[in-house]
Amino acid sequence: MPRKKRCPPSGPNQGYLVSFGDTMTALLAFFIVLNSLAEEQTGANLHSGTGSFVKALKSFGVPGIFSSKLSAQAFQLEAPAPLYIVPADEDEDVTGASTGDENTDDRQRIIDREHEDFQRFLHEVNRWHEISTEPSVDGEVAFDLFAKLETETGRASPELLSAARQVAPVLRRDGYEAEIIVWATTPSMTAWPRAIEQAHQLKQDVAAYLQLKDPEQKLKSSGRSWGSKTAKRPSVSLVVRRWE
Repeated sequence: MPRKKRCPPSGPNQGYLVSFGDTMTALLAFFIVLNSLAEEQTGANLHSGTGSFVKALKSFGVPGIFSSKLSAQAFQLEAPAPLYIVPADEDEDVTGASTGDENTDDRQRIIDREHEDFQRFLHEVNRWHEISTEPSVDGEVAFDLFAKLETETGRASPELLSAARQVAPVLRRDGYEAEIIVWATTPSMTAWPRAIEQAHQLKQDVAAYLQLKDPEQKLKSSGRSWGSKTAKRPSVSLVVRRWE
């Protein structure tokens, strides 16, 4: 009788992935239900469970394939989780209990969530861009012009040149600057770029008319959208500012 041929080995069986995926899905649904039943939904409980662990990993880390000076030992921090100040509802009577008990020395940090989010935003912006603090404005005067802009030529109108001539002596002093604002006709994506281009052209005309030595520092331009529903929208505004 001929011998039966044995089937070649088919390799490792990955059928366990089906049950493993079902188990992970069940665990995920279980923790979602637990989170939905929690009394506090602000994320403070999540920080209490994972905040110190994530911070420990960022501070020490684990060894990998690349050389690093980080330690291979990750451990739980002993510092307690912070207490977050959560804004209460308007109808709820707030007695200040959300900020913690100041009489007990529990060494817990009180954190305002809005202030923390704002500081995190500033940190991210400072990480990607160079930020410098501008001086405070001590005084401001605006000249609103309602004459229509010359869209065909794009040149400055006589009214704008007359207003610029009046503020020319002030612009030649230190600590003063002017801004030409062209108000967009409609709040649309096509009107704003057109207003910016018109403001830039008016800035060049005014700078050439006044013969400023440093027009980039003394004269600025911008295009904006008019937000008032009651006041009449001007076509151009010449704003003169004095810095502290």
